[in-house]
Amino acid sequence: MTTRLGLLEKDLGENDKSRNSFQKMIEIKYLQQLRDNPNLNIAISPRVGWEESKIVALETKYNEGRPFPQAFREYLFLAGDYGGTGVVYEDWDDLREDCEDDIEYWGNKLKRPFFVFDKLDSQYSIFFLDEDKEDPIVYIFNASWNPNHKEELLKKALTGSFSNLINEAIYRIKNNILF
Repeated sequence: MTTRLGLLEKDLGENDKSRNSFQKMIEIKYLQQLRDNPNLNIAISPRVGWEESKIVALETKYNEGRPFPQAFREYLFLAGDYGGTGVVYEDWDDLREDCEDDIEYWGNKLKRPFFVFDKLDSQYSIFFLDEDKEDPIVYIFNASWNPNHKEELLKKALTGSFSNLINEAIYRIKNNILF
């Protein structure tokens, strides 16, 4: 006689088994609100998370194989393909290319390794990869900055950390408050 668990294991495909084992390994410490609100903007697209292999591939490409900060790994696990928060743009290659093009065009530089996850015009939302923080500080990098600007080249986002940014976006979506 097959147990319920046996049926479940038999019915699961290899990808589902892999995701379930990865799910057991990743503890959601920072993005509980994202986990607990799976249908933030279902009208656009359902949220789709990533398996470990996709997360590791992104880390290999943009962080020399080192793990991303825990809060961002949680985001990828819960919403890597589409998060519905409006504050993370999931086309990582396009974002990075745009950011590097703007940096080159405007002649500005960032001397530290960073990951870019959103943009508005030539202002990019980034976090640094060399900080030892599980929940990284979010910075706004103004790639088109010049010495005549009153704003800074780089400033901390008002939300502070990555998880605070995501939680603020969820709060605004749920309460119909514009960004």
